[in-house]
Amino acid sequence: MSLSDTKLRAILGKPYTGKPELADRDGLSVRVTPTGTITWQYRFRFENKPGRLTLGRYPDLKIADARKAVPELRGSIANNIDPRVFWKQRNTYEGAVTVKECCEKFLQVRADGLKKGTIESYKSYFRAHLCDAFADRKVESITLGEWIDFFDKKAAVSRVTAGAILRHLKTVLNWAVRRQMISVVDVLQLRVTDVGSHSKVGSRVLTFNECGKIWRELDKRRATKTVVNVIKACLLSGARVSEILKSKRADFDLEAMVWTVPIEYSKTNIPIRRPISAALLEILQEQWSLYRSPWCFPAADLSKPANIAAVNKLVRHIKDNVGIPEWRIHDFRRTLSTRMSEAGVLPHVTEKMLGHLLGGVMAVYNKHDWLEEQAEAYEQWTSKIKLAALGDRSVVVLERRA
Repeated sequence: MSLSDTKLRAILGKPYTGKPELADRDGLSVRVTPTGTITWQYRFRFENKPGRLTLGRYPDLKIADARKAVPELRGSIANNIDPRVFWKQRNTYEGAVTVKECCEKFLQVRADGLKKGTIESYKSYFRAHLCDAFADRKVESITLGEWIDFFDKKAAVSRVTAGAILRHLKTVLNWAVRRQMISVVDVLQLRVTDVGSHSKVGSRVLTFNECGKIWRELDKRRATKTVVNVIKACLLSGARVSEILKSKRADFDLEAMVWTVPIEYSKTNIPIRRPISAALLEILQEQWSLYRSPWCFPAADLSKPANIAAVNKLVRHIKDNVGIPEWRIHDFRRTLSTRMSEAGVLPHVTEKMLGHLLGGVMAVYNKHDWLEEQAEAYEQWTSKIKLAALGDRSVVVLERRA
């Protein structure tokens, strides 16, 4: 016998000791708790397995509306769609957001707390991979299978890129869940190794003679002087290429001979202080004499810093001519740290040269920069690089033995 409002109102909110489930019709029924809470449910079979779907509570969901949902749910089964998936999508479309809208809102709200470089990284990934991936589809309507197909296509080009896209996506969608913009979605279950791979940690350490070959090859190139000097400055300082590119004249105190990387360009969120070596000063003075710009290594129009793409392009061009195993510009940092440690420079000094935070308690309480010790280490490092650049075979090459 079908349910009626009269019967349900007599039960609602009152102590109840009857049957926990009362049938209506066509698979529709209600479950009643001992306290008189009434919940609509729909029983069905999908792919030859029994299932049960909670539709909502009475009287928020009226009898007439619960019965109207039944043909839709039966239709989803006929179309080989799980009623649970159908019901979730049906009730999240209104007011829901797309992947693009999640990305845009994330940047809008979080921008003040992120570094400029981090924002640009997010924008780049969003623009290139996510914003147009599923057009106007609502986030909750995109199935896990569709996401897996999406990442498989990305992984076919680059597994590392596919993994990075997933990390960015999960950051945004987890944020959107916490903001209650969307409900929890299945793609958040995926791990980087399910769709791609993590970036590989480099292990390449150059010899001094290899550094000298690279320097000499740079001198042969008819490339823009700024781009050549960016690579040389990275080699001489061990700084991140982004720190070199974004450096300004005002960052260099020639009286104290200290270079300060401002917070906005520091990966550690604190200023990085390094002594200015004589070799680095030569590069800076050449740049300042050639270009009238607030940037030490400006682009052609002088109004902004040189582009990393131009630096990477030159590195690719000279690789074939130096005749040494595969290397990249970031290897200069590992090389400086390794070779200076071999020469007896203490680890906390090389960490400061690289612009790293110290570990453990030292990171909290010890704010010393060891500038004098850094300066001594830079003198050793740059003198060996200069000798190697001249092709001097007497330069000491210390290599870690297995």
